[in-house]
Amino acid sequence: MKTLLNNTSNASNIINGFTGFNRVKVTNSSNENNSGSKFHFSTIKTAITGENLLKPKANTEMNLGQIPNLRDVCLNLFNTFFINDAPYSALQFVPILEKLQTINQDQIRRFLLNPETNHVLIQNDLIKVVLIHWKPGKISSIHGHPSGGCVFKVLQGQVEELRYTTDASPQLLSSSTYMAGSMAYIDDRMGYHAVGNPFNSPAVSLHAYTPGIKK
Repeated sequence: MKTLLNNTSNASNIINGFTGFNRVKVTNSSNENNSGSKFHFSTIKTAITGENLLKPKANTEMNLGQIPNLRDVCLNLFNTFFINDAPYSALQFVPILEKLQTINQDQIRRFLLNPETNHVLIQNDLIKVVLIHWKPGKISSIHGHPSGGCVFKVLQGQVEELRYTTDASPQLLSSSTYMAGSMAYIDDRMGYHAVGNPFNSPAVSLHAYTPGIKK
């Protein structure tokens, strides 16, 4: 897995880009707050099952064959919260995504015909998973991430990632190209980034985020 490390640090979570979680303020100011937070996230983990984990729209699209069937992957990503202690990190998703080797090409072809390009598969207080079709020329804005960071894997084609400083006027730090099968991790300590497809063929990638909720 390719990562680009630097010592940039910034408490900001967003710059003109991704913000995906219902923000939950968790403090350590009292035992009452701690126990309430633990109860809240414990309830989330036990209340969500394979039946209700996916967003209803994503579930319907998978049933209709409009997007690849990633139910097992999504469930396995969510299950990492049962074997890891808070604070959580998107790095806990890496072993699951490493096992995701191929997607059925018929499913990919149907997905590329779907006029929508961004598909939120999961979104709750612990995890957000997004499947993205990068048409040639498509690029995201420069953005930061929740404190738990983001890991993404290229499933088809290739994408380019541009990493930037986290100050008010972001400066380019690096440029990397990721081929199908490649993975990358980033959080705001490493920089902001923009992801896009400057190539001539479509690309598909799967992105998983966590806010890094603490106990």
